[in-house]
Amino acid sequence: MSRGAVVLSGVVLGVAWATVMWLIFQLTGSESGLTGWAYLAFTIGCLGGGVAAFFGATGAVGRGESIGPRFFRRRRRDR
Repeated sequence: MSRGAVVLSGVVLGVAWATVMWLIFQLTGSESGLTGWAYLAFTIGCLGGGVAAFFGATGAVGRGESIGPRFFRRRRRDR
């Protein structure tokens, strides 16, 4: 699975969990409406994407993949 798909799946799971939480809040009497759902979906979706990115990168390092950019530095020649 590509790294982008891992992060996207984390965001989707976060939004799904936010929807469940919003429904629970609505059933218990909170009246946040669509604005409350959008807030929960955005914040928990971002958290889900961040967690997925972290664990996806940890798994990539475990498989021996390079996760960061490679910077080539000039070698100094001994004089």
